[in-house]
Parts: sequence; C-alpha cells; structure tokens
Amino acid sequence: MFYLLLLSFLPLSSPQNLEKSRSVWVEQGLVRGKIYKIGDKQLQIFRGIPYAEPPVGDLRFRKPSKKSRWHQELVAVEYGSPCLQFMDFHRNDRYASESMKRESEDCLYLNVFSPYDADDESSLSPILVWIHGGSFLAGSGDTGIDMEVVAKNIVFKGVTLVTLNYRLGPLGFMNYNIDGKVEGNFGIYDMIMALEWIQANMKQLNGDPSRVTLMGESAGAAAVSLLSLSPLTRDLFHRSIVMSGSSAAGWAVHTHGTPMWSIENIIAYLRCERSISEEDANEIVGEEFSEEEIGRKHCNYQEEKIACLSPDMNTHEMVSCLTKSLNFSSSLFRRALATELGVSKVVVDGHLLSSSGVDFIAENARIPLMTGVAKSEWSHKKPQFYNLPRLTNLTKEEVEQAVFKVIDTSFHQSVKDKLTNSTLLLLSNASFVRYMDDPTGEYATASVVTALQKVMEADIEFVAPCHREISAYQSKGIPVYAYSFDYLPDSPIYEEEKKIFSLFGKQPIDIVRKDGNFPDHKLEAFHGLDHAYLFSQGYTSNFEIRPFTKRDDVMSKMLTNMWTNFVKTADPSTPRFKWPMSTPEETQYVSITLPPKIIPGDIHFPSPKFWNVEADLISRFVSKGTDRLTIDPASELTNEERVELSAYRRAWWALWVLVGVLAFLLWSFVVYIAIKKSRAPRSKPYDNIVVAAR
Repeated sequence: MFYLLLLSFLPLSSPQNLEKSRSVWVEQGLVRGKIYKIGDKQLQIFRGIPYAEPPVGDLRFRKPSKKSRWHQELVAVEYGSPCLQFMDFHRNDRYASESMKRESEDCLYLNVFSPYDADDESSLSPILVWIHGGSFLAGSGDTGIDMEVVAKNIVFKGVTLVTLNYRLGPLGFMNYNIDGKVEGNFGIYDMIMALEWIQANMKQLNGDPSRVTLMGESAGAAAVSLLSLSPLTRDLFHRSIVMSGSSAAGWAVHTHGTPMWSIENIIAYLRCERSISEEDANEIVGEEFSEEEIGRKHCNYQEEKIACLSPDMNTHEMVSCLTKSLNFSSSLFRRALATELGVSKVVVDGHLLSSSGVDFIAENARIPLMTGVAKSEWSHKKPQFYNLPRLTNLTKEEVEQAVFKVIDTSFHQSVKDKLTNSTLLLLSNASFVRYMDDPTGEYATASVVTALQKVMEADIEFVAPCHREISAYQSKGIPVYAYSFDYLPDSPIYEEEKKIFSLFGKQPIDIVRKDGNFPDHKLEAFHGLDHAYLFSQGYTSNFEIRPFTKRDDVMSKMLTNMWTNFVKTADPSTPRFKWPMSTPEETQYVSITLPPKIIPGDIHFPSPKFWNVEADLISRFVSKGTDRLTIDPASELTNEERVELSAYRRAWWALWVLVGVLAFLLWSFVVYIAIKKSRAPRSKPYDNIVVAAR
C-alpha cells in the first residue's frame, strides 16, 4: 500500500476536502481511489472497479466471467458506465443523470465507500452491499446516492458500503431452454460474482468479508430475498435487509405459463409476428419523437431488422443470432419492449433456484432477516395507472372490471398454477366486497383508486409476500425483525419530471407536482420513501422533500442507526429503542415513525390473512374441483394469449353476426321480390275476361 499525493486539492462539495489518493492491490491488480475528509473524519472511495469481464460479444446472454488481471494501475475515481436502461425511471436522477449518458453493455462495476484511519490502515469494518431497484429494468449503483450523506449516515457509523451495477431487461433476464437446461437470471449471477469479488478483495479495502449484509429495495429486495436462499450464495453474506420486496411476490419470480422474457417471445417481437399494443405505444412515444422519426424505424421501433432471424431456428441458432446481431441502440425500442413485457422476472433454473414460493423459503432460510413494507406502497400513484383518469363517479361495472384486471394481472402471478376465469371471477368478487363495496352505491374515483392501490401493490404484491416470507423464516427459528415504514414528513413532497412537448421543440420541460395531486386522496408513506432517509437528504426517484426539516433529520439518524446496528450486530435495536424479534409465539412488527412503536400481530393485519389464507383457499379449492367443471380453455393461456384469443372470439362472433345479417338481408330481398311480383297486374287472376256463350 502507498499514497500518491495530488498536486491540487479539489473540493468534492463545500464541506469536503480531498486529501490524497490511495492505491491498493486487489486480485486483478493495482487500483487507485481517493480519500476525503469531512469534518474530522475520513473515508476512502473507490468507484468504477470492474468485478467481471464486460458481458459483450460472445459473453452476451451468458453468466458473467471472472475479471482477468490488468497490468497497469486502475484509476477508480469515477463511476463505471450504468448498464443499458430499459425504462427511464432514473434518466434524470439528481446524482446519476451524468452517468446515465454513458449507459452501456460494458457495465459490471462496483463502488466502495469505507472508513479510513491513517493510524490503523488494516482495520476492518462490516460491509453493507446495496442492490438497487428499478423492476430489473433500470437503475445503477449510483442512482439516488449522495456521497456526502452516505458518509455521514453509513460510513462514519463504522460500516463499509458497496454499491454495484447488474445487467437489466433482456440482457440480464432473457431466458431460454438449451440442451435440457434453463439459462437465464444473468443479472442475478452478476450479483453473485460481485459478492465473490467482495469475499476475495474487501480486506484490502478495509471491509470485513466475514460480516457482509446484503440490502435491497423493490426489485433489489426481491433479489436479496432469493440470494439469501440460493445454495450458490452460502457463506458469501451473513444477513439480509429486504425493503419493500420479496422473492415470494408474483412480480419477482416466474411461476407458470411461458415467461414473457423467454427468447421465443422476444424473437416474436423482433420478427414482427407480435406488435407492441397501441396503448403501450402511445405511452412510449408521447411527443418526444416525430412521425418522421417513427416512420424511419422498423416494426416495434427497432432500428433495423435482424437479418439472421430465419424461420424454424433451433434455440442454439436463436441465441447465436441475438448474441451477434441484436441491436439495443434505440432507447425507444428498449422502452417499448419493456413496457410491453413488464418486469423482468427471475426464473427457476434448477441451479440458482430449484423451486420458489413459501416452501422453498422455509427449506432454505438460514441467515437473520430484517424486512418490511411502506405504509401504503403506491399511495403516490395517479388514477391514470389504473385507466381511471376522470374525476367523476364510476359505475359499479367499471369498478368490478378494474378489480378483475388487478386480480388477473397481479394476484394470478403469485400462485403456482393457472386459474380458470371462473376462479378469478370468484376472487374478484370477494376482493370487491372487501375493498370496494359501498352502502351508498357511489364509487368516487379518488376512493376507488386508493382501494386499488391497496388491492394491487400494497397488499397483493408487497404486504402478503412479506408476511409469507416472515412466516417461513419463523418456522425455521431464524431471527426476523419486521417493520412498516409509516413516517410521513411535514414538508411537501415534490415530484419532478422532464417532458418533451412538440409545441416547445426538443428541449425537455421541467414539470413539478406537489404531494398527491388528486382531490381527497390522502398521501401516506410510499414505495421508496425510506431511501430518502438513508442515501440522501430527502431525495428518491425524482421525489424530493422540501424543506428537509430537523424532524426529518431526526428520522434519518434513527433509521440509519437501526440499519447500521443490524449490519454490525444482527440486531437493529438502539440505546433508546429495543426492537423485538418477530416469533411464531409473539408475532409483532415495528412502526417506523417518530417515535417508533411496537405493533402486535402481522404487518397490516388483516390484509395478509385475506390473501395468504382466504384467497389461497379459494384458489386451491376451486382448482381441485375443476375436473368436474367445464374449464374455460382461455384459463390455460398467458395474459397476452388470452387477450389475443378474446380478440379472435370477438372477430369470430362478428363474422357470424355479419353472415346472419347478410342472410337476413338476402332473404328479406327474396321475400320482397316475391311479394312484389305477386302483386303485379300480370300475376293477378284474369277474372275480368268474359267468355261469350255459343
């Protein structure tokens, strides 16, 4: 180890002063980072360290390869390129927007923020590894990360923070079956390789590889949840923090039917055999692209047609063709594909995961878990997300349709077997009674949207899976600390968005919205709000708390003390608050607010009971009885195939209606001609002829 004194001392931000550089040896060679001083404390930062070979060329659509040696000193002072983004969630992120301009397939980099003590350079601190969220479609290791706040909230509390990039969308989660083996989950394997790199190298960077905590939020939480169970990660980390996500959620792990991100399905769009839906297309294009620009693109907004995609290809040929020729240079094409196919899901491949669901969690749970959800995960979402934009009251039929759609597209994903339409309808009716029924018979859009938020993300996709995971860990006697993030700031929460309007040319226009901009809609702690108290001072995913008050600062200190205490001791308790474990004998969780409270029972009871017990019983009971029922063949199809079948059925009935109408018209015309002819003079009896007698 040695120091390279810099000729100049450039400030990172006003209270930070760059002291010197530091170079250390890692497995691949020499790497140089920087040491910063904030107040009387110091930290070292190494950014953009490659932990795997670039997943390009022949390494596309394959598990990552270990990084080879480099022969010159690697300067690790800038973030590495983010992985190619398939949605624009973080395109204008306050801290990552400049990095986002360099998005690339060469993106497997990690960043290290660790305490530094010049008097004891060999001291080790526990490691916290952060897995970012973003539906496995967007994000990077620097999105929403304020380095100065990270220093104060995490590093100066004696914890080393590691953040990383992993492949997204089809590059990270396309799957295919080849030679009898399922290949996929490449983004998750990226994370495993990063964890292996940490085990091999973090001592040199003052991190203790025997005390590693893996933490993630949303899709990142689902990844942490399943990595905590996989046989491939045993001894790579030692406890986990799962924030607003779970491997038990239907949106995280594929359960039945053909995966949307299978190679066959993707190729169907590349070959133009399937088209992006008109509704999705309108959402994607907006006013950012002119008709002339759209007209120059191939089908589904591709830059060019892939010449090697011929008919009747086997899987080997498909993979080879896409590896060499698939062009993702068009951001419009990437967004179109992601909007159409949805969240990139993990698949059961028999290697990373041998199964999924509660039984798999119970069989493989082995390390202490800290997990929870927000008070109302999607309370900041707008009516447009549910196709309910108008402000007037809705009819009962409209609300029933909205509930059925949620059950079909959300709950249906969380069960192992496909359900019949009759089962889905029964579940939809039960959900309607629980969440929507109103004795007045009036269904105000605001109240319907609030209920849908609870039906959809908050209960089906977050609360119920969280409860299932907690119960599975409890059954193994593994320590579990459960929470609900309920804190809401006093200050307004502003949402900032950049949009392009053709009236103003190509220059993006800043749009700022305040709080929940919907009449009578009460904003509650929502998805990702806790991030704003860990990694920044009130900023997360284009939402900002302004001003960030002393009360917010107290929340930030309390929250980061709890989190870092768990990293250091596997117990989130603080000197002022004893956080109890949740056990089968005493199920309880902590309401994280000011002051924190201990709540007996399951998180957000009785919602988990409805979905994990009642809805599950309905599903299994009706499913077992289907051999005596007439099963709707549409129930065995994917959602997309069901939509197509419905369209074919409508077209078929329309054809028969047309045939019937034409037949009716034809027969009517024949009858008309016959009647008209019968009334003509020629057709009348000749009763006016007089025959003279002879």
